[in-house]
Amino acid sequence: MLASSGDDGSSGSKKTPVKQGGTTLPTPEAGWPASDPLVTGVGGTYLGTDPAATTGRVADSSDQPAKCRSNPGVAEVGWTFSGGGYSHIFDRPDYQSTLSAGSTAVAGKRGVPDVALQASAGTGALVYLSLPPDGQGGLSCGDAPCSTGWYDIGGTSLACPEWAGMVAIADQLNGGGLGLINPALYRIGADPVKYAADFYDVTTGNNTADPAVPGYPATTGWDPVTGLGTPNAAKLLPDLVAAAHAG
Repeated sequence: MLASSGDDGSSGSKKTPVKQGGTTLPTPEAGWPASDPLVTGVGGTYLGTDPAATTGRVADSSDQPAKCRSNPGVAEVGWTFSGGGYSHIFDRPDYQSTLSAGSTAVAGKRGVPDVALQASAGTGALVYLSLPPDGQGGLSCGDAPCSTGWYDIGGTSLACPEWAGMVAIADQLNGGGLGLINPALYRIGADPVKYAADFYDVTTGNNTADPAVPGYPATTGWDPVTGLGTPNAAKLLPDLVAAAHAG
């Protein structure tokens, strides 16, 4: 099971009653269900790579989102709105006991997210919305559903299904479901050679979305903005299968 870590950075809100507004909580929060230890939480990044590069991963500091332009030479920056932090409910799972070198500490409670992927609408994915005018749903344009057509979609609700697609490919490589992948992800993260090959470690940015609520910085290794980082899918997926069986 995978879940978006949320689009409110380190902040959270209390809604009473549900769907009728709410108030921002004064302390850093971690959203549910991503904070459940049986779920893989997916955070977000600004993707600052050159879309025209065909031979490798090249940073683009001129045409991409402002966060990328303000960090020259950095291919990926932690998304300001990437949900992340520490659960107030769930204890730290065993798989977060050993982290890659330089990681932000995960003390007594579950840390979120586990991994990340591109979430900024500035470099989002084109999604074709086909419901309107025959149904109500999807995006809203003011007080009415948006018209049928192509829309640029961002958020951790973009990053999460992309990760789910990669996990589905890993399941195919495995010949069946892998089950909970978190122990395998952190097993890879604890191996310096595999971690360097399988993940892009995002070490720039923070998730202070609300100035009144302290956020967290992206750091070397695991952090409460991008987790272990973003995947080098071609290398990660076979290693994910192997790591799942190693456990």
